[in-house]
Amino acid sequence: MAPYLAKHDVSAIEFCARVGISPNVFQNADGWLPRAKCFHMANELAALLGDPFAGAHVGRLTELRDLGQWGQSILAAESVADACALAAANASSIHLGSDVRLQVEGQTSRIIFRFADHLQFDPRQFIFGSLAVLRKVPLLAGEPSAIRVRLTASADRGTEALEECLGANIETGCDYDVIEFDRALLELSLKASRNRPSKGTEALASTVKTAMLLKERLPDGHALGLAAAARSLGMSTRTLQRRLKFCGVDFEELLDETRRSEAIRLICEDVYSMTDIAFRVGYSDSAHFTRAFKRWTGVPPSRFQMDRE
Repeated sequence: MAPYLAKHDVSAIEFCARVGISPNVFQNADGWLPRAKCFHMANELAALLGDPFAGAHVGRLTELRDLGQWGQSILAAESVADACALAAANASSIHLGSDVRLQVEGQTSRIIFRFADHLQFDPRQFIFGSLAVLRKVPLLAGEPSAIRVRLTASADRGTEALEECLGANIETGCDYDVIEFDRALLELSLKASRNRPSKGTEALASTVKTAMLLKERLPDGHALGLAAAARSLGMSTRTLQRRLKFCGVDFEELLDETRRSEAIRLICEDVYSMTDIAFRVGYSDSAHFTRAFKRWTGVPPSRFQMDRE
């Protein structure tokens, strides 16, 4: 999602604030968001950018190797058949509630995607994104013309824009959301490069490492600059800046958000004085910390603490 936001000059941190989540949730590879929140994020993304197929564009920009053990297991498969079977069997490892099934009938294979229970919010954008990712599995055979996409969504004006993400063989108004392809693809070996880290992987890894580094070094305020962070991560300032930009992250915004999140966490622990908290989040005195906290929350830290009691 971050690369898609960056392409539209939208800050990932600002978007997270819009949907009411902390960007820090993405610092943990094992972190989970409730499904309703995932749907809400996808729908807000489409609304914010005026893109009826935003979910599909996010899915297209998401590489399999960026999806943790699920993606890595698929890329390590010996054949397309194994890759498809792994994608279906392990779908719950990246999204609870998804029902992904591999079905083979005659000369046709299908990866069927659906949800197992009641949906609170419109899942259309999430479905678009999931299908764009699942299409990448048979695409590992290197035969895009043999792959078709069936959508439950009705034919909308401008649906042709989906071809950029889901290929030219699209049918709408179907009973199920399906990636369909020739059975012969199952016998082919994978043609993808398995070992080279993708641009997205490198950028996301650097962004997460930067966020973790900032959190560790908050009390050492003088070492929180972009150049110092780049040196600590073993790369040039320009490289780190480019990777953060790829994810739609501005260094100063990330630093500010890290300070805000850590300050609120420390206040909620109710252990440290405000002076101690100010120092722990990188401020040399309470006055500067109080001004920053009022900018973050609208109230001074003492009032924030009283409202919690």
